[in-house]
Amino acid sequence: MKLNFNEKQIELLNKIGFDFDVTGDLSDDEIMEIDEKVSDYFAYYGLDENDSVNDTGLLCESIMDILGEL
Repeated sequence: MKLNFNEKQIELLNKIGFDFDVTGDLSDDEIMEIDEKVSDYFAYYGLDENDSVNDTGLLCESIMDILGEL
């Protein structure tokens, strides 16, 4: 399944790092891996010192929203 990530989302996904092309036709296992890694990345980098969602967190949330619509 091909997902329509925008440029900023693709940049973040590439920064997180995957062994496959996130812009290509994705298997269910690859989609699950994206979901897990983005969730972990959100936990580490998506909140500021006041536990408010920062820009990175908003970007992670937007990716998780796309995955949640599947």
